[in-house]
Amino acid sequence: MITIADPIDLDTLRIRHEFILVPDLRVSAEQIAALLQVAPRHARAALETLTAERFLERTPDGHYVRVIGAVS
Repeated sequence: MITIADPIDLDTLRIRHEFILVPDLRVSAEQIAALLQVAPRHARAALETLTAERFLERTPDGHYVRVIGAVS
């Protein structure tokens, strides 16, 4: 049986990959926007998706870091 899945955001996958390669990465939404060459609001949305999945967390100073023990 074939099921329809939600579309995968390739930028979100790229961000996840960066955090897997560099587990202690600490970046702002603006830095990710520059890295991916996308609008800051798109970068922020992708980061928030990963935060909702508990792969990332947002620090009080606005940076995103990988959750310790997060499953890849």
